[in-house]
Amino acid sequence: MVKKIVFSARQDHEVISHIINNLKQIKNFEFIFHDPQKDFFCLSDMPMFFKNADLMIVKIRNECSIDLLHYAKLYNIPTLHDIDTILMCKNKIALDHALRKALEIHSGDLENFLMPNSWNHSLLDKNKFKKWASPKLPIVIKSHYQHDKYNRFNFLVQNIEEINKFCERYKQFLNYDVYIQKFIECDGFERKVYVIGDKVFGIKRENPIYIYLREKPENIDVGLIKREEFKITEDIRKLSKILSRELKLKIFGFDLVKPIDQNKLYLIDLNDFPSFKGIANIEKTITKFIKDYILAL
Repeated sequence: MVKKIVFSARQDHEVISHIINNLKQIKNFEFIFHDPQKDFFCLSDMPMFFKNADLMIVKIRNECSIDLLHYAKLYNIPTLHDIDTILMCKNKIALDHALRKALEIHSGDLENFLMPNSWNHSLLDKNKFKKWASPKLPIVIKSHYQHDKYNRFNFLVQNIEEINKFCERYKQFLNYDVYIQKFIECDGFERKVYVIGDKVFGIKRENPIYIYLREKPENIDVGLIKREEFKITEDIRKLSKILSRELKLKIFGFDLVKPIDQNKLYLIDLNDFPSFKGIANIEKTITKFIKDYILAL
C-alpha cells in the first residue's frame, strides 16, 4: 500500500524547497505538499488527503500549522511532532518548565549544563515592573510566544531607563506578560545545536546581543551573521538525546552560551524544526531521516 504523507511547511524556505525536491524523487510514497501561508481549507469539508494521511510532518509557520496538528490529534492521524509538544515549544514559559525538569531529572548526566534564572511578568504597570526588575539587571525580555517571527523580540535591558525604550517600541505587547531571562555574560557567541534523529550538528555564530552592544545598529538581520561549524562534544550529544526523549522531539535545535567565568554551558533556547542555516547539505540528511521514519511506520 502506498503511504500518504502530508508535508506542511513554507515552501519558499531555502532548505525546505530542497527537501521537497528530494522527496518528490522517492517512489512508493504519495506526498501532499501544503504551504500554511497559501493553502487554506473549508473547515466543514476538509480535503480527503488530510483525512486519509498516514503521517503529517509539519514545520510550524503560523496558526494554520497549529490548526493542522489539532485536526490530526482529533482524527488520530500520526504526526512527526504532536500538538502537545508543539504548543509547549511555542510557549516560552511552558518550554522553560520542560527544560528545567529535563535537566533536573538527568542532573547526574547533565552536570555541565545550566539554565539562566527566568521569570514571566507584565509591563502594563511600567513603574511596578521597573521596581521589580531593578535588582535583577541585566535581563533579556523575550516574547512569550516564539513561532510568529513578526511578533518575536529579544530586548536587552542593562539600566532601568531602557524599560521606557522597550515600552515605546513594543507598546502593543504591554497588555501581555513577557518571558524574561537573566542575561548571561558570555564569550560573545551562540552555539546552535541541530538534531535530526540521531544526527547532531553544531553551528557557532556571534551572539546578536553582542553585535548590538558593539555597533548599536537599528536592526540586526541574524541571517547575515557569519556561521561556522563547531565540534559536538559527548556532553552535548548526551543533552541532545535527553531533550529528544523528554520533550518528544525528533527534529529540533537548541542554543547554548558559554559564560566567561566558568566552563559550564547555559541552555537558553530551543526550537522545534529550526532553519538549519549554515549546515552543508542538510537537506539530504533531513530527507533521509523522513524516508527512514516513514518506512518504520
